[in-house]
Order: sequence, then structure tokens, then C-alpha cells
Amino acid sequence: MAMPGEGLLYLLALAWASVGVGLLVAMRRSTSTVVFRLAAVFLALWAFVATTGLVWVVANGGWPAMVLLAAAPAAIFDPSFAGLWLLGAIGAFGIFLTAFILSQMVGRGYLAVRRPRPLEWPDRLPTPRVPTDLLSYAAPRVEAFSFTLIEPGGRALVRRRNVILVSDELLHRLTPDEVETVVAHELGHLVELDGRYLTFFRTLARLVRWDPVLAYLADRLTAREEFRADLNAVAVTGRPRSLARALYKAAALEERRPVAAAGFLGPGGRRGQRQAIERIRRLVALAESGRFPEEPGA
Repeated sequence: MAMPGEGLLYLLALAWASVGVGLLVAMRRSTSTVVFRLAAVFLALWAFVATTGLVWVVANGGWPAMVLLAAAPAAIFDPSFAGLWLLGAIGAFGIFLTAFILSQMVGRGYLAVRRPRPLEWPDRLPTPRVPTDLLSYAAPRVEAFSFTLIEPGGRALVRRRNVILVSDELLHRLTPDEVETVVAHELGHLVELDGRYLTFFRTLARLVRWDPVLAYLADRLTAREEFRADLNAVAVTGRPRSLARALYKAAALEERRPVAAAGFLGPGGRRGQRQAIERIRRLVALAESGRFPEEPGA
């Protein structure tokens, strides 16, 4: 005999699965904005169920309750456990809120510690519609990254401020054309809302390290958005070879100082180097497609 709430279990599972399928399709065919919003709904549903399940297990005796829940998952929908669902919702919201606050604190902290200097916006790049600070900072690595800060003010009570950071080493090692393509790459992240959503997803995955669903989704979104930002940079500058050279230099120098940090090399470290090889291959294929004029130094 079906337990009370079993139909709700199937409905919730169907909704989560449907959003998951939609996310898989969107990752191949849709814009980043659609992908990020679907990912947010997917993760919200997952966090709600996973957090409620954790609360239920703890409230019902730990490991024996986990075995019971695995054998009869509909048990969690018994009306007597309605209070645990409320606690689960509060817990999931708390995790999301903590990840958002941490992502904002990291960006502000980085600016406070590094004390970057303003750079002139490249003449050949379009002026961003959202206020965007282009800054340089002292660092011995060829690196660049971007993020979005949410600040009070404006007609909607809050406003966005985008930040693009490039290291002094990047400015020293790369040619002006290559620096411009890197800035265009980071601008591509910001235009597609990566500075808000992707930074948040990465922070959330680090905050809940034990959750493989979050880790896998953050990794896949990072790889997808790096490829897409490369295409955006090429569309704006028309210089795929310049971006490929910038990636090669960053990856070559990274081998001497492997650090796992998200930035121009994606996830950073060895994995970022491997992704950089594939990104370079795609950029060279674009350059050889005949769609772009010959570049200086190509």
C-alpha cells in the first residue's frame, strides 16, 4: 500500500528530472543565461531534497535511518515529518545564502588585499553597458579573471559592478593584441552573467565539497563557459590566433607554478592546462577556417 505523500515524491522527482533534461539540452543549444537559470532551479530542487533527507536521517537515528530511507524513500513524505521539510527548506536556503555571501566577500576581499590599479579600456573593444572596472595587480603568474559585485544603490535598490582583473605578469608577457583578446574573453564571461551565476556555483561546490552533483555541475559549466567566452572574444576581436597564443603562454608558465584557481585557465592547475590544449585546438581551427583576416604575428 502506498504511503501518504508517495505521489508528491514522484511529482518532485519528475520535476527535478525534467529540469535536468532541460538543462542537458540547453547546455548544447541555448544561451548561457538560460543554462544558468535552469541550473539554479535544478540545484535548488536538489538542495531542498538532499538537505531534507539529511535532516530526516539525523532526526531518526543516523545510519539505520539512512538504510531505511534508501529502502523506502516515500517514508520521508509521511505527514508527521512536515516540520523536517520546513527545516530542510531553511537549511537549503541557508547554504545558498552562505555561498552567495562568500562569493561576494571573496571578490571584495581580493580587491582590498591586492589593491589593483585601474587600466584604460582597450580602444578596439566595445564599452560595456554595465559599469566595468579593468584593473591590474601585482602577481608572478599570467592570469586574469572576472566577477560581479552586487552593491546598494540605483533605481532597483541594488546595482551590479563588474570587475576584470589582469596580472602585471600577463601585461608583461603578452603582446597588446593578446592582452586585448584576454580582456575580451573576460568580458564575454560578464556579458553572459558568468560573473554572477558561475562564481556562485563554484563557491557553492566548494562549500558543499561532499556533494558530487554540485561538483560535477560546476565543473561542466566552467568548461562550457570557457569555450563560449573564447568564441565571444573571437567574435569581438576577430583574432583567434592571438587568443590561442595568450592561452599557450598562460598554460606554459602555469606548469612551473601549478595553482588550482579559477580564471583565464578555467579551473586552473593541471586540469586547466588540459582544457587549455583543447581550447587552443579549437581556436586554431577557427583561424584556419578562413572566416578571419590574417592577424599580426600569425
